[in-house]
Amino acid sequence: MARGPALAEKPNPPNYGNMKKCKTVGLALALTALIVSLSHAQTGSGAGNSFDQTAIRSVISGQISAFKSGDHERAYSYAAPSIRTMSGSVDRFIGMVKKGYLPVYAPRNYTFGEIRSTDNEVVQKVFVTGPQGKGWIALYTLQLQASGEWKISGCYLQPDSGKGA
Repeated sequence: MARGPALAEKPNPPNYGNMKKCKTVGLALALTALIVSLSHAQTGSGAGNSFDQTAIRSVISGQISAFKSGDHERAYSYAAPSIRTMSGSVDRFIGMVKKGYLPVYAPRNYTFGEIRSTDNEVVQKVFVTGPQGKGWIALYTLQLQASGEWKISGCYLQPDSGKGA
């Protein structure tokens, strides 16, 4: 009696569930690395770590204000060159923000938390209440440009276990 191919000979279909787990683990590792670096960072009052907290907060507030008013060109102007290169255009930048950063694109409100300095950038914690009322913590990274201006080089969102801003 003839038998079909052995089970071991059949190729296994891709396991997309494991791919999603890998992405989740990778994101968790990246956030852990950021948190560890923040815990080792010094506050701005330390020697050699001078920065203008008012200017940094003004940049973040300016970008949020530009998002809320629909002034996408102005919102894009606050982005560091690395972000501008990555996004390529104002429209792509705004699309990315709307898709992945809606709480900072359309916040109900926000308040500033602690600010820290690392070797080459500043990290500003912002407590945000998103458009649906959910609390978020936004960790903004900013870099000082040769022009003397601060530009936003990244924003990492995580759910806030508290109530937000």
